[in-house]
Formats: sequence, structure tokens, C-alpha cells
Amino acid sequence: MARTVSEWIGKTDDHRAPGSVRDRIMARDSRCHLCSREIGPGEKWDLDHVKALINGGENRESNLRPSHRKCHTEKTARDVAEKAKVAAIRKKHLGITTPKQTIKSPGFAKSEKAAKRSPKLNLPYRPLYQEAKP
Repeated sequence: MARTVSEWIGKTDDHRAPGSVRDRIMARDSRCHLCSREIGPGEKWDLDHVKALINGGENRESNLRPSHRKCHTEKTARDVAEKAKVAAIRKKHLGITTPKQTIKSPGFAKSEKAAKRSPKLNLPYRPLYQEAKP
């Protein structure tokens, strides 16, 4: 009779799955869940969260699937892009976006006092070092 093991749940989102959990997941399904190709011996592979953590997924065994490293990198980039788009739409909806450009203005008018003021004169040239006299 096979021993049943309870599902692994990470303590935090950053907590990496231990080796025994990685082995159990790979034994359950040795195909990349993104491209459906078999993951061969010696091939680089990662555990991928089916529903990404940044999009509300959980760090638990039922949300992890094996995937080729290249497929995993591409999916992660898509997940981050999706999160950025959702955040931008939410900010726009809430009205907390910054303006795309500054408003051009002519500036303040010169006062009469400033118009009468004469420009400052430059100081006369003074050498920093003088040659020593013998």
C-alpha cells in the first residue's frame, strides 16, 4: 500500500519547493505543461506556477507544473506584462496616473524693476598662480 503524502505548501511566496516535492511533481508529469514536449534527462527545467504568484496564484504543489526553462522564461515575461497592464488600467481607473507631458506656459511677465536693472559686470581676470621672482 502506497503512503499518501499531504500537499506541500510554501511558507512564503519566495519559499522554494524542496527536492522531494520536485521529484514528486516530475514523477506525476514529466512533460512541459507549456509546450507538451517530454522533458528529457539532462534538460534544464523549472517548476512553473500555473497561476502566477503575481496574478494571485498560490505557492503550493497543486499549482506547480514542470516546464522547460525557455518556456518558463517566456511565460514569466507574459505574466509580468499582464500584471503591468492590469496595474496601468487600474491606476487610470482610479485617476492616479501622472500626466504624460508637462503643460507649456509662457512664464511670468517681467516686472518694471527687473527691466530697469542693469546686468552684472564680470570681474577682472586674476591669475591663480604668479611666477616666483628670483
